[in-house]
Amino acid sequence: MSTTHHEGNGFEDELRESLRRAPWIALSAAAHAAAIVVLMQFEYHVPIEEAPQVIHCERPIESVELLVPEPPPPEPPEPQLVDVREEPIDDPTVATVESPFVSDALVPSELLTPVAAAFEGRSINDVIGTGGGAGGPHDGGGGPRIGRGGPRAVETTIKSGLQWLRRHQDPSGAWDSDGFGSRCRDNLCDGKGAALNDVGCTGLALLAFLGMGATPERGHDREVVRNGVRWLVAAQDRDDGCLGAKGGQHFLYGHAIGTLALVEAWHSSRMPALKGPAQQALDFISRSRNPYAAWRYAVPPDGDNDVSVTGWMLFALYAGREAGLTVDDGALRDGLAYVRSMTDPATGRTGYHEKGSFSAREADAMERWPAEQSEAMTACALLLDSFDGVDPASAAQKSRVDLLLARRPAWDEARGSIDFYYWYYGTYAMWQVGGDAWKRWEHGLGDTLLAHQRQDGDETGSWDPQVDPWGRQGGRIYSTAMNVLCLEVFYRYAKLFGTR
Repeated sequence: MSTTHHEGNGFEDELRESLRRAPWIALSAAAHAAAIVVLMQFEYHVPIEEAPQVIHCERPIESVELLVPEPPPPEPPEPQLVDVREEPIDDPTVATVESPFVSDALVPSELLTPVAAAFEGRSINDVIGTGGGAGGPHDGGGGPRIGRGGPRAVETTIKSGLQWLRRHQDPSGAWDSDGFGSRCRDNLCDGKGAALNDVGCTGLALLAFLGMGATPERGHDREVVRNGVRWLVAAQDRDDGCLGAKGGQHFLYGHAIGTLALVEAWHSSRMPALKGPAQQALDFISRSRNPYAAWRYAVPPDGDNDVSVTGWMLFALYAGREAGLTVDDGALRDGLAYVRSMTDPATGRTGYHEKGSFSAREADAMERWPAEQSEAMTACALLLDSFDGVDPASAAQKSRVDLLLARRPAWDEARGSIDFYYWYYGTYAMWQVGGDAWKRWEHGLGDTLLAHQRQDGDETGSWDPQVDPWGRQGGRIYSTAMNVLCLEVFYRYAKLFGTR
């Protein structure tokens, strides 16, 4: 079936609707031989079977046409995973690795070419934010080795995580936060999340696949990405651009993360059908902001702000700007000003919604681990400043870097030190800092993530969510996608200030 793309598919939608509501056209045409000749020039599209829904979609699935005119030739099957985890080295801080972090067979060669700045790597996923843009490989600061694992071990861990996500994608294209167990084959996975977080979890999973070079058109996982993006577009409110239902306290998190995925999918493929939805999603972000301030939970905004929601919104806007879409510069300016206003100049700590306070944690996590705190918002602020041109390795940022190094990743379930949300922001921020600070951070990260990825049953390739303060919200989809994104830090985008 050939398909002609129009931005937003508006023309095709209107044509189909007109044909459905006006059967008399066909009857009249039958009486006129000349008209028949004209009508024979049209191709009639057979609606595809509607996929099962995970949440209510404002836009009918059959109206979201993302198929490319000519599918690329089939690619060889993905190689089977083998255990390539390397033995610990005596002094990982001085180890050097000559081989690239990922093999040429997995990503295009341009991803392995160093660039001087984050936005110069015009490759297949050149967007920033969670999605990240294509950057160079590692620099001299620690190389592609994470902790005591070498590049092959890291690559195997990423691929195993993606395999788990691939197996547990819903037939609709979504990742079902609480219903992914229906896709289990060996045993029923535990670790359900909250049903209202399907949009956010779908966005995170898509970003993990996009990060390895897959697009809706290319790559081993193109069908995975295409189906996921197609579901997001179908879940979008066609009137205001919101992704998913406006239910629960945290739906704006899901919208921001889903927007990142749509923007990166558009930028990596330039599929016309994706540009309109991506722009609509960005426009909704601008409308949901408090005037001259930032974001929190309410739409219309009610004057309340917090750094956590604001961070995701700002990263989505940065991604949109890099993708060439229309972005509200005032929203970027005011959002950054709000984040900076929540930073205590004496300590460097950025608070959640009070200046200098520790980052928020879910209530049950605070009860389980009352003594443990997080620097997630400090890490978020450090990364945002990097995107705004502030050198993260400068003396002005030293207090923030010190706060993060004092809470490097450590897998201690009894203490409650495991925090995938913090580790994600911390990893991307410290990668920008580089040097010895990055080396110290990455060793803690590798010693936790590589050692604690599940290797048994249907959970193989995933990470347990129950040990994380937000695991009850996102479940096993969230924990696995976030940790894969952490390990993809080496090539998601280049250093903003060149090689350190």
